[in-house]
Amino acid sequence: MKTSKVLKEERASFIQEQSSLISVAKTEKREMTKEDETRFDELQSTIEDFDAKIARAEKVEEAEKRAAAAKGESFTAPAIHKSTKNDSFSLVRSLHQLAAGKQLTGIDAEYNERAVSEMKAQGLEAGDGLRINIPMSEMRAQSITGDSGTKGGVLVASTPQLVMPLAPNVDILANLGVNIMSGLVGDVPLPTSALFTFGHVAETADVSATDVVFSGPTLKPKRCAGVGAMSNKFLRQAGFSVENYLRGIINNAYGAAIITDFLNGGGTSEPTGLYSLITTNIDTTATAPTKAIITNLEALVDAANGTRVSRGYLSDTKLSNKMKNVLLDAGSGRFLFDGADLEGYNYLQSTLMPTLDVGASHPLIFGDWSQSTIGYWGNVSIMVDPYSLASSSQVRLIIEGFDDCAVTNEKAFAINKVLTV
Repeated sequence: MKTSKVLKEERASFIQEQSSLISVAKTEKREMTKEDETRFDELQSTIEDFDAKIARAEKVEEAEKRAAAAKGESFTAPAIHKSTKNDSFSLVRSLHQLAAGKQLTGIDAEYNERAVSEMKAQGLEAGDGLRINIPMSEMRAQSITGDSGTKGGVLVASTPQLVMPLAPNVDILANLGVNIMSGLVGDVPLPTSALFTFGHVAETADVSATDVVFSGPTLKPKRCAGVGAMSNKFLRQAGFSVENYLRGIINNAYGAAIITDFLNGGGTSEPTGLYSLITTNIDTTATAPTKAIITNLEALVDAANGTRVSRGYLSDTKLSNKMKNVLLDAGSGRFLFDGADLEGYNYLQSTLMPTLDVGASHPLIFGDWSQSTIGYWGNVSIMVDPYSLASSSQVRLIIEGFDDCAVTNEKAFAINKVLTV
């Protein structure tokens, strides 16, 4: 049975949507449309249902307290000081509280509670111990005071307070066109690009279902964890710049693990990487890069009828630097790579691109990156260990999240894994 607090949080989203309908109509200086009125009435019915559930849950909770008191048991909730509209969540402050063996309070406690609720809804365990869980959507509605009840406070649009997210930095893949999905629940079978086919038919003619001859991959949550240490002196700091600094370190480290495994993951406890997934379009020419090798990757994808939504190249920085110094021909004075695009396509480079053969081989990938996906489940969780490194006045942080990567059509990609520099 859900607690009254959880029910109130769920009810708030419907109240917010109802408020938005009114706000949009007022902004546009019009009456609500018939669709708006129908939705408003549906929301009102849902809100009233929640009112009844909340009242029932509060009675149950009160009965449990009375029963516990009758038995002489202590039945007190954790001493959480509720936040005000001027509070701001602080990761540094939360870690400092936990490192000192203290309980989270105020907005920090509320954020953790929200994250735990999200994780339970997604079938994930929040874990025990000194831990802070970060919600997927880091925002909260400000409190409304002096305008509540019959004064119409319920219809006042709330002002969200946005906080810098704690999320892996995979910008280089996103910029190539890789799909990023968050808030996933359970295993996620991905549809392929062949899921739908379209064609013109007569106005009343029947439309045949697509005959999909191959199924897409399934994203499954895989635990990604890291351990680091931080001084107690740092955790005593306060300020936006310190907060951003810590979040940036975590985001970059977590993102680096995802990018590396997206490209060359082994496929057991980690995702299977593109190096292994690309099995159709492979160029095995083991030399320094040439125009013929580069364009052959495009030709391989075209010959396999690869899609063209978001095509581009990816390599490490050493290979791109090599191509800046390889002439196209003897007379033009032009080089394979001019620092912008490559053969007219988007070309990105990363030091995270894994090399092969003990660093001797530098892969180059060409393809439609929209045919690949990175998915996230639940929230980033940070467990605080104030004891292991106490003698050096440091706090050990164990950070974990759940993610996976997949490719829906490997024929949309081509690779040469044996280029040299």
